[in-house]
Amino acid sequence: MDLTADNLFSAGKLVGHLSYVLLVLSMMMRNMTWLRIIAVSAGVTSGTYGYFWLNDPVTVFWEAVFVLTNLVQLLIIAFENRKRALSEEERIVIKALLPKADMRAVRRILKLGVVREVPPQTLLTREGEVVPELIVLTRGTAQVEKGGSIVAVCGEGDFVGEMSFMSGEPATATVMVTNPVHYMGFEHGRLRAFLDRNPDIRHAVEASFNRNLMAKLVRTSHAVSGTTDPQVASAIADSQQIP
Repeated sequence: MDLTADNLFSAGKLVGHLSYVLLVLSMMMRNMTWLRIIAVSAGVTSGTYGYFWLNDPVTVFWEAVFVLTNLVQLLIIAFENRKRALSEEERIVIKALLPKADMRAVRRILKLGVVREVPPQTLLTREGEVVPELIVLTRGTAQVEKGGSIVAVCGEGDFVGEMSFMSGEPATATVMVTNPVHYMGFEHGRLRAFLDRNPDIRHAVEASFNRNLMAKLVRTSHAVSGTTDPQVASAIADSQQIP
């Protein structure tokens, strides 16, 4: 085999190189739609190389199968994306959990959740006790208490119990509903198994946990410093009205 520069980088060989570059690029995509689109481009390029430069019918045949398979998968993704629109509360959950995910991933994770409505004074977590589910609030507010003092508030789009979900440890604070609350709950075992099977989605969810945790820490800092966030003030006012 003559591995000279002319053989490696002739016009025809560059087409072959391009097909592999596109294939590698497709494997780097986290969005399944873009992965499939770039994979189709890689297949078409490789098939062209096989037909015009290699004169290899086997390569052309299998690249055609590869392209058709990815086109079918793109059609399936498009069909799933055209299904019923998400409800307002589902959109809140997805904005919190997977703001940049494609609809296929969105619908898969929503199937794991259970929508609940709870009245004031309901405890979502109790300090020192195991938390059974990850909660995403979609309506209403809940106050966060530590050592008997209100330190923060959770509202629409906030997580409750995400630290326990990630660590497997009991709750570090008590979270009590201050007005009627709607939320979507994800049982820890089912959600953890799903994320273990889908590492790309797991990374996105963990990033969302970190963003939301930072937002809650900022609100807690304001509360401690005396410049209470309006949501915290509202939660404290609500708690004082609870008989």
